[in-house]
Amino acid sequence: MEEDELIKEAEQALRELEKRHAHPDTGKIRKRDNGKPNPFSYLLVLILLLLIIMMVVPYYGIKIDPAPDDVPAIAEVMPYGIVLLVNETPGIPGGSRADFLKLIMPSHQDVRNMAARIATASCRESDICYAKAIFYFVRDNIHYVGDPPNNYLESPFETIYSRGADCDGLAILLANLEMAVGIPVRFAFIPDHVYVQIKLDDAPKKYKEEDGWISLDPTCKDCEFGELPYSTLNKRKEFLYT
Repeated sequence: MEEDELIKEAEQALRELEKRHAHPDTGKIRKRDNGKPNPFSYLLVLILLLLIIMMVVPYYGIKIDPAPDDVPAIAEVMPYGIVLLVNETPGIPGGSRADFLKLIMPSHQDVRNMAARIATASCRESDICYAKAIFYFVRDNIHYVGDPPNNYLESPFETIYSRGADCDGLAILLANLEMAVGIPVRFAFIPDHVYVQIKLDDAPKKYKEEDGWISLDPTCKDCEFGELPYSTLNKRKEFLYT
């Protein structure tokens, strides 16, 4: 039986129980000959209620906070002609914070294609699931490389091609992919580091900062969706909106 059919049957059973409770003259629990309620009838009602809870609660939990399955490897989403894309859209040597915005290109067809492949390979239709899949893709496929002596902002295609970048390149790639599926993004700067924050109003509260934004740091390989390293949590942040 399909999951939706089980849910419908459970909800129908719950409505019947509520109806009987509201109209005590109908559907009374069968009593023993001595006039006392049959305890086995109460037991059956309790078992039915437990079954409803077991079916309904996990279903709605998954629906509200879905997890991605089978996040693709980088080879599965690498754009065709990646070398040409790298040459056409180079990074910015010695870039400032304002230069981050010059490398935001979520409407670029190849960025959109990459984001769509990651999202559709991992999820049914759900912005929360899409956001998770894209974060895990960048976290698990792109290696963190320490900042070079002369600061350089990698373009998203350079980072995909090299499969490695500093925090700037990782944040720029992640921001582009999240924005390509329609998720609002801002950059969060702390001393000597930058990561991404996204806005998802329907996401569970457990992922959100006090202002409602969700932090994503792909340089932290042990961090799950919405988590930051302990050393980052209390540092003063400055934001750049895309």
